[in-house]
Amino acid sequence: MIIEIRNQVPYCKGRNFPKQKIPFNACDCHHHIYDPVRFSYIDTDLRNQPPATVDCYNLLKRKLGITRSVIVQPSAYGLDNRCTLDALTQLGKKVARAIVVINNDISDSDLQKMDLMGVKGIRLNMTCGYKNSWDDIRLLVERIAPLGWCVCLWIDPDLLVEKKNFFEALPAPLVLDHRGNLPAGIGMNHPAFSLICHWMDIGKAWVKLSGYYFGSQKDDYSDTLLIGKEYAQSNPNQLLWGTDWPHPRCYTNCVPVPDDSLMLDELMDQVGDENIFYKTLVNNPAKLFRFE
Repeated sequence: MIIEIRNQVPYCKGRNFPKQKIPFNACDCHHHIYDPVRFSYIDTDLRNQPPATVDCYNLLKRKLGITRSVIVQPSAYGLDNRCTLDALTQLGKKVARAIVVINNDISDSDLQKMDLMGVKGIRLNMTCGYKNSWDDIRLLVERIAPLGWCVCLWIDPDLLVEKKNFFEALPAPLVLDHRGNLPAGIGMNHPAFSLICHWMDIGKAWVKLSGYYFGSQKDDYSDTLLIGKEYAQSNPNQLLWGTDWPHPRCYTNCVPVPDDSLMLDELMDQVGDENIFYKTLVNNPAKLFRFE
């Protein structure tokens, strides 16, 4: 008789495993690592997210059956990528990649070192007071483009539409975090939706089906899952999935963390097809983040 050990994973509701069969080399394309004991937060960050270390994240990987992952630099560390790069080393280049936050002060040699470590993109978090000019962004993307890196955007959809020409001219693929931040209840009717779908069709953009609780007005996230279903119907070749573990917005807003196993199962609810499920978890991230 085999007994399944269902340990409680930090920052994850419930102990159940996903009901869906998770393919080998499945990738969590959006999670964070926080280790303030070893790497202090920037002085302006007053949220004090508790530690969410690589050891804790490995518990989540085992629970979900995830093989690969992409670490996203959290705003608590600003331009200090030491924690993210340390986590990348701990997890290993074979199964991990990283998205960093940098500006044009970085040297070309440091960019090359990051690339060799497994960094494959930069993040522009424009919902948390990002202050660099548009010219600075353009110059930065021109520098990282030859490395084949992507640009991950956490941005208000109105601003995305307003700066349509700017983003289209950037010489790097775009990744829209958390479904492009489309508001629940408006979703597909927002002009950003058709814009993002067009970018997906021409290979300019990828969309993360992640953070279902961002802006959801429903306990079951049905309003934001509906947006994901529309993306899946539009172009399944440009979809990614991520946990957003350890769900820092939940900590900041003092609300319960979600069930990551349920959110992985809900990916199937959105794509509705085993082949697309596999493609979203394995093929698409392998292509974008250049896993072997």
